[in-house]
Amino acid sequence: MDRSRLAKFIDQRVGELPLAEPVFLPPTASVRTAVQRMHSGARSCVLAVEKEELVGIFTERDVLTRCMSGDFDWDQPLGPGLLTRNPVTIASSTTVGDAIALMQRYNYRTLPVMEDGAVIGLVRLGELLQHFAESFPEEVLNLPPRPHQVVAKREGG
Repeated sequence: MDRSRLAKFIDQRVGELPLAEPVFLPPTASVRTAVQRMHSGARSCVLAVEKEELVGIFTERDVLTRCMSGDFDWDQPLGPGLLTRNPVTIASSTTVGDAIALMQRYNYRTLPVMEDGAVIGLVRLGELLQHFAESFPEEVLNLPPRPHQVVAKREGG
């Protein structure tokens, strides 16, 4: 792999990439509405915004970990017990490498991207991986399924 191309990829600014469009809801919206909006837009999260300020994030993981009890009230608002308050965000000037490191550190798959105090989009791990594969097709597409596997006997005729 060409190290200069890799360094250029890693040093690329997140704001230069196509960002996913976020879904915004007030924190008073119901969990049902949030999940419906996530489902209809194929989104992995919704952002709770109050007075044009990001106050929380509600993700697929939150649905699975906080909402799956049998007596859960799907019509309750996205309150403090359900939202991740003051979510980690990144600036549009953050490098791809720093965004990936932050995602790995906190086990996040999505980060809101901020510019001048406003959310301008979402950077998602899957899209970063897709962008990587498109930037390095020969290297990625030619990887064997199990790179460290050594075949003891030649296959075929």
